Amino acid sequence: MDVYEVFQRRTHDDPLVHAGSIKAQDLEMALILARETHFRHGEGEECWVVKREDLHAVPNPETMGGVTDRSYRRQDGYVGVGAKLKRVTEEMKTLGKSITRE
Repeated sequence: MDVYEVFQRRTHDDPLVHAGSIKAQDLEMALILARETHFRHGEGEECWVVKREDLHAVPNPETMGGVTDRSYRRQDGYVGVGAKLKRVTEEMKTLGKSITRE
């Protein structure tokens, strides 16, 4: 039997929160059990069910790149963008492709 994690959203504007875990033979049974266990009285608007083995943690969020880089918020964060666009445009022309607006 697989373990499934159940996430719920109480209203459309709320974030998904972990509601609990379910042991089931397959996804269809997990959905039925999640509804009966966590939503029997109509507590939530949305229910998500995923196999526990399919969830992956990020051991160090800083390694995701860009998470802590906030240079886009400053004007100097865009230095070199024009030069990069020119370089990419030239490379595309050599490949016979064009990225012009028409």
